[in-house]
Amino acid sequence: MNMTPLAIACVLGVWLAGCDWGRPPSDREARNERPADAVAPATPENAPVPERVDAPPPPVAAQEPTAVLYGRVLGSDHQTASPQDWQVRVTAEYEDGTAVSPRERESNGDLFAFKVVPGKRVRLYFEAVPYQATVTEYVDVTDERRYASRLPDVVMDRIRWTMALFASGDGEAFARNLETQAAVAEKTGSADVFRANLEHLRAAAAQFPECRQKIEEFERTPRGVTLTKMAEARGVPVALLPALVAQPAELARTRPEALRDLAADVRVAPSIRNEARRALATRP
Repeated sequence: MNMTPLAIACVLGVWLAGCDWGRPPSDREARNERPADAVAPATPENAPVPERVDAPPPPVAAQEPTAVLYGRVLGSDHQTASPQDWQVRVTAEYEDGTAVSPRERESNGDLFAFKVVPGKRVRLYFEAVPYQATVTEYVDVTDERRYASRLPDVVMDRIRWTMALFASGDGEAFARNLETQAAVAEKTGSADVFRANLEHLRAAAAQFPECRQKIEEFERTPRGVTLTKMAEARGVPVALLPALVAQPAELARTRPEALRDLAADVRVAPSIRNEARRALATRP
């Protein structure tokens, strides 16, 4: 047993206090006999069991008050109701840079909800395939919003519909939009959604050579290369995406196992996994 200097000093002090240095030993002590009422020395068999002392419970950290922001998120092509498999990745961000927990979550159909801290300003990012990423303005989480507050409905523009903005084949405007969408993906980490949407943009720009050229140029930039690697890290087989968008039935016929793996990968955004499932549903 290791003893500290203080513990050793205490033991020695007790022992020394019980010694009578000036008295000669008695006959009994000389014969090394114990008195009848003497306590037998402690042995492993009869050593006293120390009383158990339970440690005090750890202090409980005070929980921050929370408020709930909730609402609906829809696609611009949803006429009366959203599809049954509709899910959107929603990411929250505080203006002061502090972490939101959880930072991202998937919508429950067209409904979303986030717990946030009152007194902060928060904005939300909405991402799904095949829709343009949508970002709200900062929302003040005041005391009036302490319990639950509904936000205005969020409508996400379907990619093929937004190509009407580039009907003149304005490649520069298209490139600026592409960079804006890439910046959102970098902010949220949703490179998987962005990379899948890049293929939908390519398909939608079929009649606009200048826009398609901007996509090819972007893919070769450091930003484009990084986002492709990020998408692969989240489980997206990027090489599979062009066929998934342009020829889903043919892909389901030739590579059904790859589609099943993609549909089952929980790292991937549900809106991409749903596209794999829909492709598989085309098989006879």
